[in-house]
Amino acid sequence: MIYKNLFPGGKPKALTFSYDDATAQDLRLLGILKRYGMTGTFNINSGRVYHTLPGKKVSKNRVLSPEEIRTVYQGFEVAIHGYSHPFLQQIPKDMIPFEIAGDRHELEKIVGYPVRGMAYPFGAYSDSLIEQLRQLGIVYARACHSTEDFNLPKEFLAWQPTCHHNCKRLDELADKFINMNNINGLKVFYVWGHTYEFDTDNNWNVIEKFCEKMAFKDDIWYATNIEIYDYVQALDRLVTSCDGNLLYNPSAVDVWVSKDQSLWEPGEKICVPAGKVVNCG
Repeated sequence: MIYKNLFPGGKPKALTFSYDDATAQDLRLLGILKRYGMTGTFNINSGRVYHTLPGKKVSKNRVLSPEEIRTVYQGFEVAIHGYSHPFLQQIPKDMIPFEIAGDRHELEKIVGYPVRGMAYPFGAYSDSLIEQLRQLGIVYARACHSTEDFNLPKEFLAWQPTCHHNCKRLDELADKFINMNNINGLKVFYVWGHTYEFDTDNNWNVIEKFCEKMAFKDDIWYATNIEIYDYVQALDRLVTSCDGNLLYNPSAVDVWVSKDQSLWEPGEKICVPAGKVVNCG
């Protein structure tokens, strides 16, 4: 028996967003995402009070307050961005636990749940930093290199996005993603950026147009970064019997697969509930 992994609801594709620094422009993006039935992740450096751009004037360039963060990001994910937003590779390694765990601690006090994800300040990371993050309870971290593809990362602590919202190929990539059929493997469209850039570049229409095009698709799961990570981990824990007829899901998350005769053709979609065994024979 051959199975292909699927996202929740039997969907083969997912869309996620990742935006940094918690500036007031997040409020406008949050409204856009809600209007189109989407969600995403917002990465916050809790030690910074103001965000400024040298040489550029940006309206409302303040960082949101703890009270605002507690309320406006409900239904979205809050993640780490370094307590003071340093180049983590350029500071003494003994300071890294504070930058990560300190940010995590402050954010958890605000949002009221364990914070386990991160975006690297300036996108900079190394193998040694990845190992430190594992020890500090971080399970994924986003960098900044645009892949312009839709593959899941081999290493979630070096998760590269599909593209920045200013990518010249954004519309082309959106069309490609929407029109993908008979998909081999789970696919994720991952967009990142800073919301103050929409004011700087005067191009809020870019994200509005993109969200309108991508919205309310039956084959796309709209998810936060941590939801994708957790779901993929649950899929990896799925246990099959020797003949492939029995599927056991030991996780706390329902998972979906398709029952295929061919890796390239769609088949019957099967939900394996959390903690249950399903007989597919």
